[in-house]
Amino acid sequence: MKKYLSLLALCCILIAACRKNNDNDAVALNVKTFWPNSGNAGTIVTLQGQGFNKEVTVSFNGTAAKVVDARDSILIVLAPEQGSTGTLQVQSGERKMDLGTYTYQALSLHNVSPANGPAGTNIAIHGAGFSSLEGPPTVTVNGKVALITSATDTLLVAAVPVGAGSGKIAVTVNGKAVNGPDFTFQNIGAIKPVKGGAGTQVVISGEGFSTAVAGNTVTFNGKAAAVVSATDNKLVVTAPEGVATGPVAVSINGQKTIGNVFTVVPKPLIKTVTPLSAPAGALINISGDYFSNLTDEVSVSFNGKPAVVTTTADKQIIVKVPAGAGTGNMQVMVNGQQTAGPLFKEQSLGVQQLIPDNGLAGTEVILKGTGFSTNAGDNVVTFNGITIPVTAATDTTLRVVVPVGITTGTVEVKSGGLAATGPVFKRAGVMTIAGGPNSPDFAYPAALAVDKHGNAFVTDVNVVKKVTPDGKVTLFAGQANGSSGSTNGTGTAAAFNFVTAITVDAQDNLYVVEQFAKALRKITPAGVVTTVAKFAFTPIGLGIDKNGVLYVGAQYGGVMKIDAVGNTSPVARNSYETPGSSIAIDNAGSVFYTNDNDPKVFKLADANKTVYAGSQYGYNDGPLLSAGFSGLTGVVIDHSAGVLYVADNNAIRMLTADAVMTVTGWKGGTAPPSGGYVDGTLNQAAFSNINSLFIDSEGNVYIIERFNKAVRKIFFR
Repeated sequence: MKKYLSLLALCCILIAACRKNNDNDAVALNVKTFWPNSGNAGTIVTLQGQGFNKEVTVSFNGTAAKVVDARDSILIVLAPEQGSTGTLQVQSGERKMDLGTYTYQALSLHNVSPANGPAGTNIAIHGAGFSSLEGPPTVTVNGKVALITSATDTLLVAAVPVGAGSGKIAVTVNGKAVNGPDFTFQNIGAIKPVKGGAGTQVVISGEGFSTAVAGNTVTFNGKAAAVVSATDNKLVVTAPEGVATGPVAVSINGQKTIGNVFTVVPKPLIKTVTPLSAPAGALINISGDYFSNLTDEVSVSFNGKPAVVTTTADKQIIVKVPAGAGTGNMQVMVNGQQTAGPLFKEQSLGVQQLIPDNGLAGTEVILKGTGFSTNAGDNVVTFNGITIPVTAATDTTLRVVVPVGITTGTVEVKSGGLAATGPVFKRAGVMTIAGGPNSPDFAYPAALAVDKHGNAFVTDVNVVKKVTPDGKVTLFAGQANGSSGSTNGTGTAAAFNFVTAITVDAQDNLYVVEQFAKALRKITPAGVVTTVAKFAFTPIGLGIDKNGVLYVGAQYGGVMKIDAVGNTSPVARNSYETPGSSIAIDNAGSVFYTNDNDPKVFKLADANKTVYAGSQYGYNDGPLLSAGFSGLTGVVIDHSAGVLYVADNNAIRMLTADAVMTVTGWKGGTAPPSGGYVDGTLNQAAFSNINSLFIDSEGNVYIIERFNKAVRKIFFR
């Protein structure tokens, strides 16, 4: 018997333990909110929280209410017929909770749609008792008054106010108030980064986001993006493939919030890295494009070793060589977009800078770096494969003189068993071919063109002179005494009347315009002069396209196109400028020209005129439409490089696809560029009143100067 009693006791203990475990597993009753807090008998009241079940009871000021639906997080009841204004109470077992006052009155709030959205969202509030003869109802969202756009006794439509924040929707009529459900206010405060491309991870900061990843739909300019993680105030997303510049938007439950614009930029572009070898801790300068001004958006590695970024800007990054980098390729990553860089060596020998980095034969160049031998003969220096003797050496500098025959290429140094690759030295500079301030070769040179043999032809008042590559100047066409006329013929048998512009075709035929005779003349390679066209306007500038079609600048008439029989027609409407002596035409047929006394470069395309570059008188480089010009006289195009060159007072300026840069002559600032007469490197050269320019097939630019009376060649290759 004792045995059975003991067994019974053990079973009772086990049953009690199981009940205790079940009680522990049950979620404790907790009510977060209820709504509405007023209404007549029969009003549906929703309680939100946790731990609800069929055993839970609800009373209105002591009167039991009917439970319509019970789930774990939602309990729906009806306000009882015999209830009265007082405390709304909920009970589960021995646990009771007083939730607040429920008021029996006609004013009630039954439903709100939508329950989330950004500022400006129209909320439909369904209920009863919204009408009043005393004054309009008031709607608030999180305590902020909303604009009511429509009202009936049972429906209010209100716009969510700016900066409302998340909180309860409330309606007040004749001093009586009713609270509805919480409204989730959506807002995008910021995105970071604001630039990047496909694969860039973007953090969206704001409020009202869904904490469930799948509850947020994010788009970049309408293209869906993957959400990586989500909290109520931050989303991490990945920019999708095919992303385009446009706003970032977040949609939750069909309610869209539009945020900042995400700008698509290319992967980082690495142009130069100097030096390409250096010891750990040395500073490395990376120049290029599409970097970032924020260091946390840029990362650089050497052979897989992360480096410390000390300075970063859109076009420059400075980093420290990490210890243990060894030999390997660099990598630059900006906002998730990665570009492979050149080979880098962690070693004591390195070439950091060339002073100057361009020049012609005879130019002295200083190499700056580390790890050089102080014995000049122990250092071997090559420029694009050509060995150059070192004339002087310290441990940080080497001096060399550029020899004849040098070409553009990298500089290399060998010393102490190590080899280092340095920056590129460019065969570039300025050389006088003929003439000069005290030379009698030219009287008033106005324009020039160069044939495929390197001969330059210069217009000089009433004649055309030929300048050979070695600088010999002869009269090519026009009267020997320089007198004016309009006679056709060969060489000196022909006569001209103030030649202002010249160009050359693929067969080396020259074309010139005469300002006083208002004519276009052709000069063959043999010097035979014929008249091609006569004009009703005064011709000033001249250009030719890839097909041999001629374009002439008309004084106060813009650019005219000349057909095969010499007839002219305007290239664009509403063009009344006086073009400079040289007019450029790209391969697509767009025409570029300058205007007398105007700081702008114009473009004609599809019969329309636009400003291509320039906005004001000045000397500043920069973006195309904000750069300043001071005295434009002509423009040429380098078809292979896709850039324009313009003659601007005493300087040559280059126009890339997005910027203006002064390449030689004057170097920028606020003061007017001073004139001079100096040959040498691009940095050293000085000019005086460039009248015209021409570009040869190799990309070298020839210029003619009014005051220096010289033909000068600018080497870029």
